[in-house]
Amino acid sequence: MKLRLILLASFAASLYSVNAWAAACCGGGSASPSTISNDDFAQLSASFSYTNVVVDNVDSDGYWRRFDNHQTIKTYKLQGASLISDRWQVGFVLPVLTRDRLGDSHTALGDIAGTVGYEILPDWDYHPFRPKGIVFLQVTLPSGISRYESSIGALDSTGNGFLAIGVGTLLTKTFNDFDGLILLEAHRSFSKDASTSIGEARIEPGFGGNFGVGAGYNLGDFRLGGVITWTVEDPVKLVGTDGTRFDGAVERYATGSITLSYMESEHYSGTLSYTDQTWFGNPTNTSLGRGIAIQIQRRWAR
Repeated sequence: MKLRLILLASFAASLYSVNAWAAACCGGGSASPSTISNDDFAQLSASFSYTNVVVDNVDSDGYWRRFDNHQTIKTYKLQGASLISDRWQVGFVLPVLTRDRLGDSHTALGDIAGTVGYEILPDWDYHPFRPKGIVFLQVTLPSGISRYESSIGALDSTGNGFLAIGVGTLLTKTFNDFDGLILLEAHRSFSKDASTSIGEARIEPGFGGNFGVGAGYNLGDFRLGGVITWTVEDPVKLVGTDGTRFDGAVERYATGSITLSYMESEHYSGTLSYTDQTWFGNPTNTSLGRGIAIQIQRRWAR
């Protein structure tokens, strides 16, 4: 049981890494949360992901466009979480992104996020059916640059670029050698004034959300799993100081991933992930990427 719970932690972390690979051009939203989903006291993870934007634009009618020269995105991320009591925890996410295209490159800080979580459904008695459940509140800071503020064709876009507040829940359950999870999250992004493609304007995002489901199989020190996350964001509106207006469109996409985790010891694990945003759903108003990621996690037991 202890082994499976430890591998489940790596699985949950892999899900969040996948969410952090949000569509290559996104207009609103929140960074992915960092929470402890097993029996650890604290966790610290470092990850690197490489994403190739294989579909440069999916328009509002769902038409896919592929150009000759794609962007690539490298994401370096540090995230951690720690208990502050038996059922309360706090976490953080700190990403740095590098975008490359046609020999040009831009590196900058992404959206920093802080999370407070509460274990609303504890699993102290390892109930055969009841899942373990965590609810969380997350604040995402506008430390990244949104695509609407970009001055070099979105190459310098490193995040959603908006202050956002989100709430959600993570449900996990282990059945013998199998495990599964459900993630529900909703957020509200807030307006800001900035220089945009239509000049000085008010950028007005809205609501958004993520719904993820996943499952895995544990075999010794290894775990093979998969997860699908559906994401939707309200249209982002631009209102210029001269009355110019751009109403935007709903952004929608699904992210599928396959993960392989290995527990080197009780305190260390690694996860290798492959992610593809072209597999599922009916994407609109976005770009789509494929990528790989590697994550190393250090855990401290209670």
